[in-house]
Amino acid sequence: MNSREVFPDEELRRRIMDFIMAAGQTLLENGAEVFRVEQTMEIMARSFHLREFHVYVLTNGIFASAGTAEISEVRNVPNRTTHLSRVAAVNALSREIAEGNMTLDEAESRLVLARRIPFPKDWVQLVSGMCGAFCFALIFGGTLRSALAAALAGFLANGYLLLCGRHDLPGGFCKISCAALITLACILGCSLLGTSASHAIIGSLMILTPGIAFTMGIRDFVQGDYLSGTIRMIDALLIAASIAIGTGLVLSLYTFFTGVVVA
Repeated sequence: MNSREVFPDEELRRRIMDFIMAAGQTLLENGAEVFRVEQTMEIMARSFHLREFHVYVLTNGIFASAGTAEISEVRNVPNRTTHLSRVAAVNALSREIAEGNMTLDEAESRLVLARRIPFPKDWVQLVSGMCGAFCFALIFGGTLRSALAAALAGFLANGYLLLCGRHDLPGGFCKISCAALITLACILGCSLLGTSASHAIIGSLMILTPGIAFTMGIRDFVQGDYLSGTIRMIDALLIAASIAIGTGLVLSLYTFFTGVVVA
């Protein structure tokens, strides 16, 4: 059975459809833009001669059909993260498929490898969070001491998020509790170092801000995909609200019990 047949039989068309849906799901759940997912899936379908292929992608789902709708699939993508190495691997795979140098069996094997690309090691994520918080605190006008407190908070925050990910805790709870942890760590660290906690808190919270979701929501609006853009914008606003709740809760409790207002 040749996967490059101009008129593939029904069994082969279903295999091609399953492969294309898996590729689209991999892209979507690892941070690719909606229009890019649709474009990549259409290129793969055209390259494997899957005729009358139509796809509609949302931020949390994929709807596709082929032929006169005798083949149709729906994929739910409830969990989304950012892993650009996997996105780049699938994009490279689609280009090779479009060049006609790859069979379906080879493409399926390559997709499995792309989906198994690991996340950065835990220590890399911890150091990244620490360095990011340190630099953001300096950028927002903090002193070296407040930046050091922010680095400690960033280290603790990334460690806490890794722990939450391993236990599959709800995203809203993770963001609220992580923002509270950051605020508390910055207040205590800056108190020990004798400096204001404001810049440390702001710098540390920047590692939680939904910048990618907000930017991609605007890009979806520009592309004319208003539904996906609205979903991403709501997601970004909910994350921002969670950060505000966690931070405000700790600041309020700290002021209530100590009588000291964090400037």
